[in-house]
Amino acid sequence: MEFLRKIEEKWQKRWEEAKIFEANPDPTKPKFYITVAYPYPNSPQHIGHARTYTLADAYARYMRMRGYNVLLPMAFHYTGTPVLAMAKRLAENDQELINDFINVYRVPREKLKDLTDPLSMARYFHEEI
Repeated sequence: MEFLRKIEEKWQKRWEEAKIFEANPDPTKPKFYITVAYPYPNSPQHIGHARTYTLADAYARYMRMRGYNVLLPMAFHYTGTPVLAMAKRLAENDQELINDFINVYRVPREKLKDLTDPLSMARYFHEEI
């Protein structure tokens, strides 16, 4: 694991030095905007999320290589029914969901009561993601 950590640190340092994450749009280039549905932070991310965001990211990079100024924003969708529905199911003691949270998502049992509040749930999974 230490080997992988060193690789990660090496590339993070190079990217930071190259300011790879800082926008410097060229006003002479055409603009290109792409977006995808933001994830709800009501559970851990899964392979479907990886597919969705990888496709958009690859296409954005392709368009950048073709000479466009590309904007691909990323965020979390804190509003909406998925977060509310999960919190409500926990509050109603839904055993199937509780089992998933504990055994699949590895949420500590003592955290479950906090997650009955939608904002607490969103914050918890936002940090986990």
